[in-house]
Amino acid sequence: MEQEPDKVEVIDFFGEEFNKRSVPCSVGLLIILIVALANLFVMILYPRTNASIFISLIIIAGFVLYYSYILAKNPGKIRKFSISTEDIEIILPDVSPFRIHWPEFEKLEIRKKEFNYKPYCRYEFHFMYGDSDKVVNVSLLDFQKKNLDKILVSLKNFAKLMKKEFTAVKETNISNVILLENFKI
Repeated sequence: MEQEPDKVEVIDFFGEEFNKRSVPCSVGLLIILIVALANLFVMILYPRTNASIFISLIIIAGFVLYYSYILAKNPGKIRKFSISTEDIEIILPDVSPFRIHWPEFEKLEIRKKEFNYKPYCRYEFHFMYGDSDKVVNVSLLDFQKKNLDKILVSLKNFAKLMKKEFTAVKETNISNVILLENFKI
């Protein structure tokens, strides 16, 4: 018989394996708008000069330097999911840390919610004790897919080890009709 580990930690650092140069589409549109307005203004004031080209290059260089500075200052954030025989701890950026001890709940239910935005989905971890329910949301924006799969398998194994009821449900919204089915981990 295989011995379960005393503690499993999944740590993700966003910024290592992802494109560091990605910016929202609206930023690109804003740059184009500013350059176009600056070019129009300069072409009206100085019709036969190359000043508009120089102003455009200065504006574009300014945005490139600004985003390079921002990306170098904060390349990524640490996420941590820790499961032990004592407790479960979830640390996500911009969210207060979550910790729950095994005696504080009777049932662990995982709901995988799929949205129309492919491949986006969110996992809701429901820790239930009687009528109380503590919920933690984790998505593909928090952990990479391979690490989320590792977390789900570890939660299932630890729930079995700690003699807690464990269920996993997949929830899909199709034309405002919610379809529930068992989710195999």
